[in-house]
Amino acid sequence: MGTLGLDMERGLFLGIDFGTTNSVVSIFDFREGEALTIPIDGANIFPTAIQFETDPEDPAKLSRVFGTQAKEAAIIYPQSTILSIKRNLGYEEQINIVVDEKEYSFAPEQIAGEILGYLKQKADEYAQEELGITGEFSGCVITVPANSTDKQKKLTKDAAVIAGFDEDSVFLRLEPAAAAISYAVNETSDKKVLVYDFGGGTFDACILQINMRDSEPSISILSTYGNNHLGGNDVDKIVMDMIYEEFKKLTNGEIDLFDDNADDGVSKRQKKVALVRLAQAATNAKERLSQSKSAKIVLAPLIQEPRIVNINMEISREDFVLYRRNNALGDAQDVYEQFRDKNVSDLIDETLRCVDKSLEAANLTTVDIDEIFLVGGSSALTLVSEKISEKFKKEPFKSKISPALSISQGAAYYCNMIMMPTVKGPVVHEKTIHPLGLEIAGRRFMQIVSQGQDIPSDGLTVEAGELLTTNYDNVSSMAIVVFENTSPDRSVKSPAVSMEGMKRLAGTSLRGIPQGPRGKEKVKVIFHVGQDNMLKVTARSMSMDGVVTELSVDELYS
Repeated sequence: MGTLGLDMERGLFLGIDFGTTNSVVSIFDFREGEALTIPIDGANIFPTAIQFETDPEDPAKLSRVFGTQAKEAAIIYPQSTILSIKRNLGYEEQINIVVDEKEYSFAPEQIAGEILGYLKQKADEYAQEELGITGEFSGCVITVPANSTDKQKKLTKDAAVIAGFDEDSVFLRLEPAAAAISYAVNETSDKKVLVYDFGGGTFDACILQINMRDSEPSISILSTYGNNHLGGNDVDKIVMDMIYEEFKKLTNGEIDLFDDNADDGVSKRQKKVALVRLAQAATNAKERLSQSKSAKIVLAPLIQEPRIVNINMEISREDFVLYRRNNALGDAQDVYEQFRDKNVSDLIDETLRCVDKSLEAANLTTVDIDEIFLVGGSSALTLVSEKISEKFKKEPFKSKISPALSISQGAAYYCNMIMMPTVKGPVVHEKTIHPLGLEIAGRRFMQIVSQGQDIPSDGLTVEAGELLTTNYDNVSSMAIVVFENTSPDRSVKSPAVSMEGMKRLAGTSLRGIPQGPRGKEKVKVIFHVGQDNMLKVTARSMSMDGVVTELSVDELYS
């Protein structure tokens, strides 16, 4: 069996688009010189879903069902099925499931790791049986939203390790940059490109400069701006609201499917099943409305107790675009308030505000953009293309690659760069996403790393322009508190860390510094940013050898 001409010393790498709703995996085919998407369970697009059930051979254990089967099982077993786990990464809450009346709890990264492990297993089998590749995937490139927090990146890496990938061979890359590679490999001229990435759980706008050098594209990230709480799932909720309004009319508002404790004659289990069916019907209707002018929704019956209620309705594309959400649909109040009274057009307008922020950060206007590349399943909405065309006075690029596959295939090109670094191919020049710095006296922000700085292959190292000094007499320690400015305002030279957009990443203390008068002790601080935009900070006493502290921001969350 061959290995596609691969030098196996670096191992075999898998490109993974681990999405909120769906996931896709790809590899780089060295025989053809292009990315190849691996079908999982017979399909290129794999639902990011897992369902637990009692192991028939050992009732004390749980077995797992993944992908399409799990997504379908959610209708019958909603309490033991988990969808959209990516939205839980970065939060402290455990994921609770119930199987045969027993309750189990999992950390979000454990669930994500199990799904990634299944993708790895199926990719290993396909590579060995269909492609004749020996060995297995020991490393991977996983794409993450451009606006991911350090904690989300850290937990994504943890999940990959749980899945069975070698810790030192897990690389994170930005989703828009990966998608741009898929586009750039077929490009022949220099261009500025907007990557409009509207996925299931997040939105990212990324502006790239593509320069052709020796017939190979060189890609520079000029700016990026996103919203981690806006995605296709939120569009689905608007359609779900439309269906739920019809249900409320049919039941005179006497049944609340979102209140398990309401005395309305409907069991908790039947409510959970009905909600899963509502959500799936909404998703299917949204997808049909991307292609057709109307969508028929039939849920017969939706519930059977205390009486049978059938849903039979048709939604026009116009109704879909203009309908304003007015039900919480189980969302927390603060989440609901973000989307209350919003319609699909409003949500797309919010994505365009992110585009404006990205243009502003790159010091560009719409006329400077040569091409718009649509990425993510929700970018297929007709209204997206219409609003993009109106804003930029040009049609989005018609790619031969499905928007749903482009990110994974771009990740596969990254794999090629790792496995075969001497082979020519597209090169992405990574840049810092947001300004990074420290909290200083007066609760002010001292910027150390600027937005948009180039990150070399071995990482970016920046020394603070000024030394820190002690604020009080006779102290023996100094707090080192790291902040990220997610909404930089260039007109404010020294913003307060309490301002909107300031995000506390981590903190530690430099201990053992010699006591003395205020201001006498000086401390040097160095920031190191890797190509995955993860940060390490070093603080060192200038007067006492050996007094030093080093923190990895991604490792400090408890």
